[in-house]
Amino acid sequence: MPQTVLVGVDGSDESVRALRWAANQVREVGGIVHAAMVWHQPVQFGYRLPTSDAELEQRARKSLDAVVDGIKTEFPSVDVRSRLVRGHVVDEMVALSKQADLLVVGNKGHGAFTGMMVGSVALKLVHHAACPVVVVR
Repeated sequence: MPQTVLVGVDGSDESVRALRWAANQVREVGGIVHAAMVWHQPVQFGYRLPTSDAELEQRARKSLDAVVDGIKTEFPSVDVRSRLVRGHVVDEMVALSKQADLLVVGNKGHGAFTGMMVGSVALKLVHHAACPVVVVR
């Protein structure tokens, strides 16, 4: 049975490696890759930053499209679809994982603690996702 593989993409090199791993997996076993990026309006000290929601969404879309287009070129036979979601990354990825057979994430992303072996988002997804999780190093 074809797999539905969900991949968390944040534009980091680690998330690109995770997407590449997922595309290779689907090429071998069949299925669809859903590359999902979650964006939100950052808040600092209780104030929203001056960047508009529309601009943040546009930046996220551009970043996601660039990553997905690169993987589609590398894996032309694989069905790779992009999904842009607004919200909290862990909450949204856990919700999306309920519709997936496998969740793939990089071991760390654009977080503040780049020296960590496993990022806080990846660690939370390992514990809370509704499907098996692969963490790509």
